[in-house]
Amino acid sequence: MKEQRSRPGRPLFTHRFSPPGALRTDISFASLSKASSLPRARQLLVERILALDRRCLCAAHRDPVYCHAIMADQNERREGEPTVDRIEDVVRAYAARVFGLPASAVRARRLAGDASMRQYFRIVLPDERRYVVARYPEPFDPATHPYCDVTALFLKAGLPVPSIFDADGEQALMLLEDLGDVRLQDWLATAEPEARRSAYREAIRLILRIQDATRLAQECGSVAARLAFDVEKLDGELRFFFTNFFEKYLDLSLEAEHRERLHEEFREIAAELAAIPRVLTHRDFHSRNLMWHRGQLYIIDHQDARLGPPSYDVASLLGDPYVELEDALIEEMVAFFLEEKARADAAWSSARCRAFRGELDLMLLQRLLKATGTYAYQTAVLGNSVYIPYIPRALQRAARVLSRLGRFPALQRAFEEVIVPALAEKVRT
Repeated sequence: MKEQRSRPGRPLFTHRFSPPGALRTDISFASLSKASSLPRARQLLVERILALDRRCLCAAHRDPVYCHAIMADQNERREGEPTVDRIEDVVRAYAARVFGLPASAVRARRLAGDASMRQYFRIVLPDERRYVVARYPEPFDPATHPYCDVTALFLKAGLPVPSIFDADGEQALMLLEDLGDVRLQDWLATAEPEARRSAYREAIRLILRIQDATRLAQECGSVAARLAFDVEKLDGELRFFFTNFFEKYLDLSLEAEHRERLHEEFREIAAELAAIPRVLTHRDFHSRNLMWHRGQLYIIDHQDARLGPPSYDVASLLGDPYVELEDALIEEMVAFFLEEKARADAAWSSARCRAFRGELDLMLLQRLLKATGTYAYQTAVLGNSVYIPYIPRALQRAARVLSRLGRFPALQRAFEEVIVPALAEKVRT
């Protein structure tokens, strides 16, 4: 298999790269002949240390750089110095191999994670260039990995996403462009009203550009065009909310009849949304997945892109529980989205725009309940308390949307008789 590797500092995937279906980013390593020249004791040491990280390497991966990093860690511990985090050792050694440097010349620092199982590290080279290394929980094939696929698609569409400079599938590592630390959520905290308004207009434009890439995704055979928010997906997310919020977070069991009616209404919501003609969506387009970098917004966490209702990303952005948005700003952004849609596509008539507003409320309801399910799961199942403050905020917004819709009596009853009292009790305790 022909090796393909970018030179350090040059991205593997750009808008000039071949379509996602043709991506080949196989990474070669030190040959077995080189590895076998290492003392067997050192090979066993590497295997033992890395096995602790749930990663069993084949002989081709026992290259001298990795061995050097592990042996250096052992020497430091023998001399009584602080133990170096073994995962960071692997990250440093990986970056050193990519850039042709000794591992000791690379600095690595773990970054705050998100709700996924991925880990992120910032690496700094001797010349102060910075990159991010993403560490996935399992090995992957870069030629078919969703993040690689969707990154190539978005770059081809001219969308601002971080470049991929290197991918080591067997080590489950990717070297990415560093966009800094300022998420839109953080930037909004000190932004002036007019700047906030401008940033949200830019975000709406990004949603429109993602939707404009629908045909490109289909022509490229992207994984994003093969996945969709169909009935099963949307209903599954609502059932996920039910299980993790009512049963795990609140530790409650609803009456069988009420539970059955709720599931019927969930199915109704899912079927109605799934029947809307689909466009390309990001899937998690909110203030934590938009980075403010060099005076503009960049999109991250886009690997789950799929086809869905035109309202999906708009609901994610404007119903975002991570930030407080004024009703006037939300209305202005909805109007701006519809103006831009109508200007670019004659199919978006006045009647279609009016219908969109009802679709948006239904999408907001589904999205807010889905988000609550995620927060409840993170809190009650994984013990991650950082999401607790967003549960009441998401549910308060869902209650307002539910009131506007004037439908789904079983869900309204759940809010009145179960959710509101239970949350009040949690606040008291």
